[in-house]
Amino acid sequence: VMFDEKTEEIAKSLGMEIALPPASLRTRLDSKIVTTQLANEAGVPSAPNIVDVEASSYAELQALADEKKLGNKLVVQTPYGDSGKTTYFISSEADWDKNADKIVGETLKIMKYINHIPGTVEAVATRCGTLVGPLQTDITGYEELTPYKGGWCGNDIFPEILKGEQRDKIILMVKAMGDKLYETGYRGTFCFDYLVDTDDGEVYLGEINPRISGASPLTNLVTSK
Repeated sequence: VMFDEKTEEIAKSLGMEIALPPASLRTRLDSKIVTTQLANEAGVPSAPNIVDVEASSYAELQALADEKKLGNKLVVQTPYGDSGKTTYFISSEADWDKNADKIVGETLKIMKYINHIPGTVEAVATRCGTLVGPLQTDITGYEELTPYKGGWCGNDIFPEILKGEQRDKIILMVKAMGDKLYETGYRGTFCFDYLVDTDDGEVYLGEINPRISGASPLTNLVTSK
């Protein structure tokens, strides 16, 4: 799923075509910074945040957060990384010190920490619009299934978790994001990760995986006859 230019060369030498957009476009869209900027343009809300910034100290990080009223409990992400490997929870200088070597010098997305249910939806961006698959919730952090603390380790489909307005809103968000991706030249399958705030019920974009993903097998199983 994480193909690159070398994969494309091999496929071409075998007379094959990869049924996804070019690796160069996928890589650009895989950036959490670019995803958030595109979502803003598409009218798709993200959790309160500031993007495309840098911080070289905890004081600088807190000053950036204060500017956007993000609070003292922060989620900091660098542009690339999967399964939570480049997501850092910073609520004290000790947290900063523990992760500073992986944050300093990187372009950052800084978010307000929210209590939430995470989930994902697979969709397909086409010239006729965006086709939206079944809503899934995420299974995260079980050490029997993932080596990463807080890492993704599976999905579940349980219709009763999300109903009515929340489901409708997520589907509209996925369609809007798919249409925006299509404008960039993206064609085909992508994965839309969403966050449902359990305190106020708001729904936000988490991130985009511009490729098939770990959710693909379950999507195929649910939608097949």
